[in-house]
Amino acid sequence: MTASLLLIDGDPSTSSSLRPALLQEGYRVATAEPGLDALRRMLAETPDLVILGVNCQRGDWEFCNRLVTFLDRPLLLLLLTSNPLDQVRALELGADDCMIRPVAIIEFLARIRALLRRKELFRQRAQRSFFMDDDLVVDLTRREVWLDGQPVALTPTEFQLLACLTQHAGEVLSYERLTMQVWGPDYSGARQAIKQYVHQLRAKLELNPRRPQRILTRRGEGYLFRTLSQS
Repeated sequence: MTASLLLIDGDPSTSSSLRPALLQEGYRVATAEPGLDALRRMLAETPDLVILGVNCQRGDWEFCNRLVTFLDRPLLLLLLTSNPLDQVRALELGADDCMIRPVAIIEFLARIRALLRRKELFRQRAQRSFFMDDDLVVDLTRREVWLDGQPVALTPTEFQLLACLTQHAGEVLSYERLTMQVWGPDYSGARQAIKQYVHQLRAKLELNPRRPQRILTRRGEGYLFRTLSQS
């Protein structure tokens, strides 16, 4: 099967210079600019390899660090720098390989082939499971939540409830079903507890907790998680 690549760079000339060589090698290539849209695209399309252009400015490193947080595929960084310590920084951040731009195309392609051959090294990372909706990302494997690119601290019970709601997005879940998923069959007083934890989740995840857009109440039935990206 043809490998898919995601090339992320804020300079259009980088994409225009590298994309033809990648296409000629038979790869499927998508491009994006650094930012939240690039993260969403990476999580939605799950490319085999991510290539990120870094100009070694503070904002570039911050985005790289955010990208690595969600990444479950090999990462190749293309650095625009004259400082050899930037390569060290790139590897310490979690990049699997890095090159200094401008790159020699023949070496660039060779490094891509080498990274793609190392799929077994990424097998466990590839098993991670995500839920993504607009600016919300729920890492179901690491039990982490990010909103608008920033981490959200949840208690274990809050996370368990959110995970249950997001895994059944668009479906009304009764109090009984939520109780079973979060606490098990022997928990008493669940209805009031669920109301309290929903209140806490709304305070952390909703723009206006009093008028929630994501975690909706269905009176007499339970709760529903509505995806904003499809509303």
